[in-house]
Amino acid sequence: MDPVSQARAVVAHDLRQGGILDQQLDGYEERLPQVQMAEAVAESLTNGKHALVEAQTGTGKSIAYLLPIVRSGKVALVATANKALQEQLYYKDIPFLQKHVQQFEAALIKGMSNYICLKHLDEERPLQHYAQNPVFTHLNDLLNEETFDGDLDMLPFALPRDIRGRIAADGDDCAWRECQFYGDCYVRKMREKAQTAQVVIVNHTLLLIDLLMEGWLLPDRDAIVIDEAHHLEDEATRAFTATVTPRRIETLLGQRRLREHCDPAYLEAAIAANVFCWSRLDEITRFGTRNRAPLDGPLEEGLRLASALDDVKRQLQSHKAEVMDKGEEALYDKLVTRTSNLVADIRLVLGMKDPENRVYYVERVPSRRGREPSLSVSAAPLSVTEMLKEKLFDRISVVATSATLAIDGSFKFYRGRVGIGEAKELVLPPAFDYERNAVLYVPYMKHEPTFGKESGPYHDELAREMGALVRASHGRAFLLFTSMRTLREVWERLAEDLTNEGYFLLSQDSELARAELLRRFKGGERAVLFGLRSFWEGIDVQGEALSLVAIDKLPFDPPDDPVHEARVNRMKEAGQNWFGDYVLPLAILRLKQGVGRLLRTRTDRGVLAILDSRLLTKFYGKQVVHALPPAKRTTKIEQVRAFFAEDDNE
Repeated sequence: MDPVSQARAVVAHDLRQGGILDQQLDGYEERLPQVQMAEAVAESLTNGKHALVEAQTGTGKSIAYLLPIVRSGKVALVATANKALQEQLYYKDIPFLQKHVQQFEAALIKGMSNYICLKHLDEERPLQHYAQNPVFTHLNDLLNEETFDGDLDMLPFALPRDIRGRIAADGDDCAWRECQFYGDCYVRKMREKAQTAQVVIVNHTLLLIDLLMEGWLLPDRDAIVIDEAHHLEDEATRAFTATVTPRRIETLLGQRRLREHCDPAYLEAAIAANVFCWSRLDEITRFGTRNRAPLDGPLEEGLRLASALDDVKRQLQSHKAEVMDKGEEALYDKLVTRTSNLVADIRLVLGMKDPENRVYYVERVPSRRGREPSLSVSAAPLSVTEMLKEKLFDRISVVATSATLAIDGSFKFYRGRVGIGEAKELVLPPAFDYERNAVLYVPYMKHEPTFGKESGPYHDELAREMGALVRASHGRAFLLFTSMRTLREVWERLAEDLTNEGYFLLSQDSELARAELLRRFKGGERAVLFGLRSFWEGIDVQGEALSLVAIDKLPFDPPDDPVHEARVNRMKEAGQNWFGDYVLPLAILRLKQGVGRLLRTRTDRGVLAILDSRLLTKFYGKQVVHALPPAKRTTKIEQVRAFFAEDDNE
């Protein structure tokens, strides 16, 4: 048997013939799509080629890619979208395989700020009346436990945000080997564990930073798995974007070491240049009703700021003390590097050094507690395709998987956006019976989504539809919106009546964190959650607690996104089909993510409502609907009520 066939047979046996999933532990059970995915991953690992796999919710993607890695003996990085998914892999899926397949080493890597810094903690003790503060008492107890790895996200008690900020590790304030706490450092232990692990769990951001650093940050590997791979283009755009803010500059200029070693005249000149730069930027930027606006040309005041900071950097280099311990010297050198990097970013962004390949824009960032909005200015890449191709796909075999990668069974759009070349392609069927257990409701509405003063009638109609749906489902509903404004408009029209009728309403337009909103939703009777984009994916509510997902409209990019606008304009200039080849496919993939919130187990039932009549009236509507799971379809609210009535009568 050839190596590829042998690898496929091994994982198929594990999953199908007396293997781990036959034990039906932790809810796992045999699934044919899962076997097919595992075989595809095993093939990719064996022949060193890429694989693209679209696998719906319920397939068991994590086990399907982890099992072949373990059986292959190869070292793999697994990059996923956020910390919650990292923790699920590390604390649930990996221990399951370690117990039921074979032992192997695994490591979880997060950014430094997620770990306790023992130096910062030691500095905080005298300021916090350490012995009397219960938070520090709990921390002290944990430090004596061998199983505690310093991960602040895994603390068994609530940690106030201000305390977390003061005791977390900080790359700019880390002397590394020269630190007196290096021997016990949690970040060091985390990195050393990763060096010997077969499976290393990271997030997309760390992977992309590592690519920019030519592999310096993360351990050597034989292959990479990118889970939630539909995020890759957006995450790469963010990772490859240079951003400058007033706070970034002020924080640097406020550093003790900088003030001690820089001539006051140069420091004062830099402070004045910083104030003048942002004042001038505020004067010339035309925001209108948007919070983002293009930077029209190089800002002379910004280049003067860069020169002033360059003078500060030279001051630091020339005034470095001859007598300095190794730890202080390491931190001082980091300060010089930090200053140099800031100068380079200011010249790139405010000097508009690469207009052919970057988008330059100013953003007005709302501040809390009634303060004036602050500004930031960024230079984002127009395209990440070539960079990802060069630094990722041309160098190592990659398995990219998600519930939303293909459109009508084709990966053409995804390939073009991220630069992946030849790859095995696999689109797996839904794991759930949508035809029996779900209804897709798209009503004929009088008003299409609109913006501005004339949007009142549209919001009235949208609120009526959502209210009718909530009453039909008896709550148990996610109402998902593409903008905060629409969420607020519908809330204003519905909240009082629904509350008086006994529904438990929650809104993302509140001070509650997403995790707390989700916890209250799961525990509430007749709960209704008004949510934004972060509730479109990565949320798992199983059973009857969620039986209705209503989406206000197709999730096209907002009109004030300068990167999206620049990409569209470039396609228009080139005579390309900007809508059909870019705007529409993006909206379809995002919509599929929202749809995925509805059915989470094989026994779940529910209604998906998309309250956008353009699905019925526009030329592209059929393409969008065809890309969604094969639920029963209706345009009539009476059939929605009948569907829920069936559940009530059981």
